[in-house]
Amino acid sequence: MTRSATLLTIAALLTASSAGAANKYAGEFLTHGVGARALGMGSAFVAVANDATAGYWNPAGLAGLVGEAVHLMHSETFGDVVNYDTGAYVRALENESAFAFTVVRLSIDDIPFTDFEESNGRIYYDATRITWESDSEAALLLSYARPVSDRMDVGGNLKVISKQIGPNSCYGLGFDLGARYEVLNSLTLGANIQDVTTTFLVWDTKERERIMPTAKVGVAYVREIESMDGRVVLAADADFRFEKRWMADEYHVGDVTFDTHYGLEFSYRDLVAVRGGLAMGQLTAGAGIGIGGFLVDYAYGKHEYLDSSHRVSAAYVF
Repeated sequence: MTRSATLLTIAALLTASSAGAANKYAGEFLTHGVGARALGMGSAFVAVANDATAGYWNPAGLAGLVGEAVHLMHSETFGDVVNYDTGAYVRALENESAFAFTVVRLSIDDIPFTDFEESNGRIYYDATRITWESDSEAALLLSYARPVSDRMDVGGNLKVISKQIGPNSCYGLGFDLGARYEVLNSLTLGANIQDVTTTFLVWDTKERERIMPTAKVGVAYVREIESMDGRVVLAADADFRFEKRWMADEYHVGDVTFDTHYGLEFSYRDLVAVRGGLAMGQLTAGAGIGIGGFLVDYAYGKHEYLDSSHRVSAAYVF
């Protein structure tokens, strides 16, 4: 019953979106996050952003990375209702600059599309008028970052979006801008303005949608604990939107809404890590292990109403 209710809710939202009535949720599939490490930390990663997933969280975090890295993630979101997969590749360039590309894909199968007849105000059920469709949404992020001073890095994304709902499809193009500033050796500030110029999606039905800018800001504190051969990372983020998303986001002040994220990570000799956090008030947890250049991470996400989510990611640094 939970799966059926979830599918029907998603179908209603997708139908509204295709009609151009849900602009404020047009880019919702891009809010799920990338990488089990960050997701286990409550998605508080804008100021941390120091691995292959930085192209998504904050492209400025790519600056200063060494060598090359490949990252893959699979997520079973809300049980097995939503399939969510990501991939990323990062390559360091000269002068501490870096290039990366990130792929994000979300898909939902077996969504019931109905076309029931109505007579005298009554709708009559007819199984032959139900068609089962799929939703597929994908984005490619091309990222570049470089340092502009000893303490500040900047970066940006060129973002290409493709969506298909049943027989209809759309495409869009957008840009993100990010920055990281090292206030102290242990304290970093981060900001990522997603869809900074507003991203327009054009459907084959001639309908148009807009993905409005989102301002993601964060702070991260890192402390070495020599007595335990470990390191602690504390992080906090806030995502600000300006679309009157009063029912979807945690807090609002007038037309501005925002979500909060808090995360904690303890790593031992860069071999084993444990994590916890809060994402919009929902509990997250995770763990990771590193052997040589291989990294494997797991994240758990609790939801108040839907099934829990499980994310597994793997990376190789070379």
